[in-house]
Order: sequence, then structure tokens, then C-alpha cells
Amino acid sequence: MDKLYPAIILASSACTMGWDVELFFTFFGLLALKKGYQPSSLSKDYNEYNEILNEAVSKGSMPKWDELLIKAKETNKLKIFACTTTMGLFKIGKNGIKDFVDDFVGAVTFLGRSKDSDINLFF
Repeated sequence: MDKLYPAIILASSACTMGWDVELFFTFFGLLALKKGYQPSSLSKDYNEYNEILNEAVSKGSMPKWDELLIKAKETNKLKIFACTTTMGLFKIGKNGIKDFVDDFVGAVTFLGRSKDSDINLFF
């Protein structure tokens, strides 16, 4: 969750500001898009904040990461892409990916889409 939240908060904020945003989920980030999978903890480096974050989410003071994404998609400014290479590596079919994903592409396709963008961020 420590890598999902920063990316999604920036993406949803940009959408609110009227910016077009595209998110590419690859490797372990792709697992967040897998149906039935719900990331629930921070990585080891940030483990001391795990309880604080989970408590904020459970009390509603912090939205769940996927609720933020779905809300951002309602602006029609956000497109979400799942990495086909990682899907093959982890043996995840298109039917195993959450419905809010817009398309399935490889890194070359995504880089081609993003090469002329104003801002690129990597988490």
C-alpha cells in the first residue's frame, strides 16, 4: 500500500484538476489489480505505520486505494493499464483483472503513449 497510495493520490488529484492521467501497473503493482487480491499492509520499511494507515482506512478518514481510483475514473480523466508481460509472468488472465482497468498493454506500448506527456512519475 505504501506505493499504491502515493501514485493514486497524485493521480486522483490531477484528475480533479482536469489533467489527463494514465497509470501503468506492472510487476508487484499489478497484483493490486488482481481480482480477489486486496493489499492490506505496508512494505517492511514502513511497517511501523501499518496500524495507523489501516486504522485511518477502517475509520473512513482515509479512503481505500481502490475507491480513490474508481472516484478518479468518474472524472473520465483517468485511464488504467495492466502490464501484459507481468500478467503472463504471474499467469493472470484478463478475466482475473479488476473491471476498472481500461486496457492491457506492454511496456513499449505504454512508453509510446507517455513519451510526450508533461509529467511522468514512477513509484
